[in-house]
Amino acid sequence: MKSRVQKIKVGSRASRLAVVQVGEVQALLKGKGIRVVFEHKTCSTRGDRDKTTSLTANAGDDFFTDALDDALLAGEIDAAIHSAKDLPQTPREGLTVFALTASPDETDAFVGKTPFDRLPAGAKVATSSPLRMEQVKQLRPDLVTVDIRGTIEERIRKMEEGYCDGIIVATVALKRLGLEKHIRNIMPWETTPLQGQLAVVGRANDPALENLFAPIDVRRNYGRVFLVGAGPGDPDLITVKGVRALEAADCVFYDYLISPGLLDHARKAEKIYAGKRKGAHAMPQDELNRLLRRKAMEGKTVARLKGGDPLIFGRGADEIGYLRQYHIRVEVIPGVSSATGIPSRLGVPLTARDISSSVAFVSGYRQGEKETGQDLLDIPRTGTLVFLMGLTRLEQIVRSLEAAGWSAQTPVMIISKGTCPEEKIVHGTLADIRQKTKGETLEPPVLIIAGETLRFYRPAPVPRVLYTGSDPGEFRARAEVIFFPMIEITPAKLTAVRIKRLLTDLVHYDIILFTSKFGVKYFFELLAREGYAAKKLSKKTFVAIGQSTAKALAKEGVSVALVAKVETSEGLFQEMTGKMNLRGKRILFPRSALPNPFLKRNLTKQGARVDELTVYDNTPPAKRPLPLPEAAIERVVFTSPSTARNFLAAYGNIPRHWRISSRGAATSAFLREAGYADFEELRNAH
Repeated sequence: MKSRVQKIKVGSRASRLAVVQVGEVQALLKGKGIRVVFEHKTCSTRGDRDKTTSLTANAGDDFFTDALDDALLAGEIDAAIHSAKDLPQTPREGLTVFALTASPDETDAFVGKTPFDRLPAGAKVATSSPLRMEQVKQLRPDLVTVDIRGTIEERIRKMEEGYCDGIIVATVALKRLGLEKHIRNIMPWETTPLQGQLAVVGRANDPALENLFAPIDVRRNYGRVFLVGAGPGDPDLITVKGVRALEAADCVFYDYLISPGLLDHARKAEKIYAGKRKGAHAMPQDELNRLLRRKAMEGKTVARLKGGDPLIFGRGADEIGYLRQYHIRVEVIPGVSSATGIPSRLGVPLTARDISSSVAFVSGYRQGEKETGQDLLDIPRTGTLVFLMGLTRLEQIVRSLEAAGWSAQTPVMIISKGTCPEEKIVHGTLADIRQKTKGETLEPPVLIIAGETLRFYRPAPVPRVLYTGSDPGEFRARAEVIFFPMIEITPAKLTAVRIKRLLTDLVHYDIILFTSKFGVKYFFELLAREGYAAKKLSKKTFVAIGQSTAKALAKEGVSVALVAKVETSEGLFQEMTGKMNLRGKRILFPRSALPNPFLKRNLTKQGARVDELTVYDNTPPAKRPLPLPEAAIERVVFTSPSTARNFLAAYGNIPRHWRISSRGAATSAFLREAGYADFEELRNAH
């Protein structure tokens, strides 16, 4: 018995293009094996009836959809089919978009009497789009743009009758109507959002019909974009949810303010630098928006990592608005704003009872603003003022506060690189702050605070630990850590022969041993690149030198059989010999390129066969860290001989007043050879 063909009442505008588009949707459903019959009704929208109102004016969000929306809500039709770019930004209450189709062609075409580049100066180019008018002017400032209305056929006829010398229209509209012969040029610009896509709109309370159209909805294959706040500078101030978004990301776009350590959370992601700072944009905002959209449309989970909070004095609102035009899901993960996080970190309240009951945040930089050096800022009436991005405008800020009647004795504080190891603070009053900044090296980002609550600030030297290794997390709970890496970790380049031998031999290993999280990272990345499923190793015995390495293995879905309590090669060897029979066992040891023969030599003496695999290189930083911090350093921690060796090569010696901590016997031996006998040996992380 044949299945019954479902009948659906659909509506569209009456133009030939709109009718063709209805047939296109029906054909797409048929291509998915969905048999439906469309009972087609045409409606005349306000845009169809009113041919005089220019679309460059504010014609209304539903200019080409209002009558179809009415018909849907009245139950006269079950679904409306539109050119997706005609949709209002927000659907009318009670309606929803069932599906967006893929665009056969997103470009704009020039239809004219001559090619676009041969038009004489003063020639008229017609379009109904303000965006297209701007784009024409950018390419040919010598041309005149004029408004035009009507169907595609009517516009071509007007051009041929002399109304203008050419028109800009959607290429896909010409193709759908069989009018490709009129195309003179394809234009080089990004077109209107959703161009070429069709939208099926229906009632929000009709899930059965929505499910019917779902197979042709391209949004089902889209990824989504997270706007993630990274916090004010200290990488530990990112939120847990922010870290989870980075871990799940396929692609991360990050700014120049981002601590490099945060990108380690996005181990599997493609990383794209979108450096945004005043006067130096590595990537224009328009290009960044397009890349965010393309990555999401490819089905990727995208993290847009921004300093501070994504929606405070950034371009987060622009990015949200752009992506929503394309119906891409965007989720904002708040961050600790520098405006609140930096003063809180210093113990400075922005509001305090009987002192300040309000606070205002002011951007010191405005897009496109011409700085004359004489302009005064608008100063809000408030108890405390926080200026962001105001380093180059200190003079205007001070004069503006004076002009607004603020007392010369008002406390003022300037914080450069707040919460970071290079943090520098200059504090004074409105009367003397300009003088106090002379000779000071203040680098962006800079926060400027003015108000009586600054009297809570108590400057005091804070003992700090200078950490030269790659993972300072173990000390952060006990001290303020300055992350000062003296090693750079990069993946090793293995030959095709070595990789082939590894993949062949993996099945024969009994134990896989890791002495760092980087060994874990680059070993599993190697397997992933080669298409080797990590689950094939589930029956192997995994051994880790410590908790951070064990956690890295756990993220790979690996069960760890043994974790050394003393996180050194010696400690790991003692644990293994005390708990395992190693005779006859084959051990794979993914590690760095630096020589450290202790484990292989001693495990071999126990009767094991150990194969070392270099999966990462440990080298001096290509760009050494900043000059030694001026902050009070209580202790320096060297985690390997290479961190101590590279430090001494870069800075000559270890300051005498610093206490020295050494991780591992090899590190201690190197320090003794270098003439440093007074140091503490760290035996474990906790």
